[in-house]
Amino acid sequence: MLTATQWQEYDSLGYVRIGELLSGDELDALRTRADDYALGRRCNPHVQLQADTGGAYEALPEPGPSLGAGTLRYRKVQGLETDDLFSAVLRQPLIAALAARHYGPHATVSIFRAMVMNKPAGQGTELPWHQDGGDVWALDRDPLMTVWIALDAAETANGCVEVIPGSHRLGLLTAQGSTLDPEESRRVCPSDSVTPLEVEPGHGVLMHNWLVHRSGVNRTGSPRRAFTACLMDGRTRNTLTGRPFPMLYGDAPDVAPISARSRQMLCGSAALDGGVGAVCAQSPRREPHVARVDGRGDDLRAQPGTGDRGPTPPTRRGEGRHLTPGAEDTSDDHVPTESGQRSSGRLRKARRSSSFWWRWRRRSSA
Repeated sequence: MLTATQWQEYDSLGYVRIGELLSGDELDALRTRADDYALGRRCNPHVQLQADTGGAYEALPEPGPSLGAGTLRYRKVQGLETDDLFSAVLRQPLIAALAARHYGPHATVSIFRAMVMNKPAGQGTELPWHQDGGDVWALDRDPLMTVWIALDAAETANGCVEVIPGSHRLGLLTAQGSTLDPEESRRVCPSDSVTPLEVEPGHGVLMHNWLVHRSGVNRTGSPRRAFTACLMDGRTRNTLTGRPFPMLYGDAPDVAPISARSRQMLCGSAALDGGVGAVCAQSPRREPHVARVDGRGDDLRAQPGTGDRGPTPPTRRGEGRHLTPGAEDTSDDHVPTESGQRSSGRLRKARRSSSFWWRWRRRSSA
């Protein structure tokens, strides 16, 4: 489990190294499984593959069920939450504790996406500066955490992930999220702030979804593969379909998507409850620069390292079970619409809590 010092590092930087998660045999099995999908030796109707063209990110082809005759020059194998080997990795106690720290010890947890990202030998696509969130993801609330595990050594030479430490404290830079425009990139990503995340095979990194990051091309003769999974509150729905996502811990709650107005009312209530990672997630109509708030109602951008309570062991309402397919990954293609759902009694109660929280904050800051 992570120490209090590691959690402070994560709160301050937006990422933290979480140690070795996979043995040598497990690495071999996962690398082989990913390559088998790419070569057409293994089929799964829920797995999609994307070829790596070595060109501009905007020119990448759409993912599909196969890569034709099969090739190792692939960029992405997604839908791996439905694969037995890869989904088992996410049931490790450490990953359960990471999710509990973000969403609460009794929260159900679902998976937005689980995939292998690959930089083929001597190739790879330049992935521009971006954040993992915003309206483009078509979710009724923002996911907060991604677990990134190196299947091969990740080094500067083979296109490792590069980050801007602390940039998650800026919140989502635009309502739409995802790729930063050139002006925003120059402002947020000066060259002297760029930090490469070199990672040993089998070791992992926890990343906040709002951490600004990118990756380059692979200039070596070997592939650079990584397994990455975005975990989120189990109540999250796709705003285009209203469907939930594959559950990792617990049973899917029977809840309707929450509206933008209701979400605004919930912000103060979440902060009042003192949940680490409580966020004013205002999708589908977010304001830019929405900041994470700690249990005292303080803006965490102003106080690096605050809000730490150390790791919380998870207590789940249900057992983890074999994952079944959920809503499709729409992160690159769609902008959601307003859900139009009416507020429930729980949300009316949250409004009252929110009102109390704002009155308390004004008094405490006077």
